[in-house]
Amino acid sequence: MTRNIANCPTLSTVSIFREVDVMSAPVSVQRRGLGFALTVLTVGVAVLASAPAALANPATSAPRTLSQPTASQPSAIQPAANQLTATPVPTISGVPQAGRRLTAVPGTWKPAPVALSYRWKVNGVVVSGATASTFTPSNTQVGKRVTVTVTGTKAGYQTVSKTSALTKPVAPATIAVGTNPRELVVTANGRWAYVANAGARTVSVIDATIGTVVATIPLGGDPRALAVSTNQKQVFVSTCSDEKIYALNIATNTVAYSFKTGACGDLVATLDGKSLYIGGSPSLFDITVATIATRSIAEPIFTGAPVGELTPSADRKKVYLSNGDDYGVLIIDTAAPQGPLRQFNTSHPPIASAPSPDGTTVYASLGRDLITGPSNAVEVIDTATNRVRASIAINAPSALTVSPDGTKLFVLSTENNTIVTISAATNRVLSRVPVGRTPTSLAVTPDGSKVGITNYDDNTVSVLRVF
Repeated sequence: MTRNIANCPTLSTVSIFREVDVMSAPVSVQRRGLGFALTVLTVGVAVLASAPAALANPATSAPRTLSQPTASQPSAIQPAANQLTATPVPTISGVPQAGRRLTAVPGTWKPAPVALSYRWKVNGVVVSGATASTFTPSNTQVGKRVTVTVTGTKAGYQTVSKTSALTKPVAPATIAVGTNPRELVVTANGRWAYVANAGARTVSVIDATIGTVVATIPLGGDPRALAVSTNQKQVFVSTCSDEKIYALNIATNTVAYSFKTGACGDLVATLDGKSLYIGGSPSLFDITVATIATRSIAEPIFTGAPVGELTPSADRKKVYLSNGDDYGVLIIDTAAPQGPLRQFNTSHPPIASAPSPDGTTVYASLGRDLITGPSNAVEVIDTATNRVRASIAINAPSALTVSPDGTKLFVLSTENNTIVTISAATNRVLSRVPVGRTPTSLAVTPDGSKVGITNYDDNTVSVLRVF
C-alpha cells in the first residue's frame, strides 16, 4: 500500500522541508519505507547541528528560564550603590591627657539617618575595645597622638570611613595642688612628695602611691625651695617673704620649728645632716649656711658672683652652682666648703645644672647672652677635661635632672611647656611631652619610674611615667 508522508499525523511537512533546505540535503518524500526513516534521520541531524553548545552536554546544563540570559545576550549590569551626600571629617574635642575623656565629633552625615561607628587609634595602632564615641587615654599612652575613624553605613548606600586629624601628644595626668607650685621633692622611699606653693604660702603633701594630696601645711611666708633631711624625718622649706627656714615633720605633716636666716633661695641639705646651704644672701655673692642643730647662721661660702640654682650630687658630697655672670658651673665640696671652687665653663649663662650620678658629666641649661642672644641648648660637659662633649637643641631650657641610673636626662622647656627626655648615651631626644603651663621644677622618684613636674600657672603637678 502506498503511504504518503503528507498524511502522517506526527510530522509537519513544512517544518521538515525548512530544515532540509537549511541542510541542502535533497530527500524525496515520495519514497516508501526506508525513505521515511532517512527523512527523519536527516531532520534529526539538522536539529542537533543547529542547537546551542549547551544542548550537546545536557548533564551540565540547567534549564533556561526567561530571566536567564542566552549565550548571545549580555548579563544585566547591577546598579551601583548610592553615594552618601555628606560625609564630614570628624574632629576630637577635649584635652589629650591621661585620665581625661576625649569625644568624637562626627559632624552631620546625609541623607539622614546614617548609622555611625567609631574606632580609636593611638600612634596609628587600633586600641582594642575602643569603639564608643568617647575615649580616655591612659598613662601608657602619654606622649602619643590619638585619632578616631568614623564609619557611616546606610542600606542601599556605599559605606564610607573618615579619620580625624592627630591630636597633640597625650599629656601626663595631673594632681591639683596649691596656688603657684614652684618646687617639689620626693622622699628616699618614694612614698611622699612635697610641693612648695608660692602663691598659697603652703606645702602640699602627696601620697605618691595613690597620687593624691593627703595634707596641706600652712606657712608664714611664701615657700621658695625644699630639701629632705639626711635622716628622712624632716622636710626643710626656705621662704622668701619672711626669710625663714621651716622644718616639717614627715610623720605628722606639721611644722616642727622655724628660724630666721635673712636669706632666700635654693636649698640643699648636706650629707652629714648638719647644715643647710641656702642659695642667696644679703651680699648676693655668698651661699648662706645654716646650722640645723643650733638653728643659727654659720660662715657663708663666698662665690664671687650672684648665686643661681643649687643642685646636690647624688651622694650629696658636692653642690653644683649655676654661675650666670661668669658663664660656668661651680662645684662646692661639702667636706671643705671654704676651699677653692672648681668651675666648668659654658658658652652661655647657665640657668640650671645637673650632674650625672657618677659625677663624670655635668648638664647645663643655657640662657641668653647679651650679644649672641639665647642659646636654646643644653651643654654636656666632661668633668675630667672641662670640655663640652655635645650641645642638645632645646627651646628655652630651664630646670633639669638625671634619672637615678644615669641613662636619661629630663629637661623642662618653658617656651613650649614640655618635658624633654634625652638619652644620656647618645644625647638624642627620645620624646617631647606636653605638661602644664609654666613648668618650674621636676623630680624623679628614687626607682626612676616617674617624674613629677610643677606647673606654676596651672596649680598642678604633672606625673609622667618614664618610658
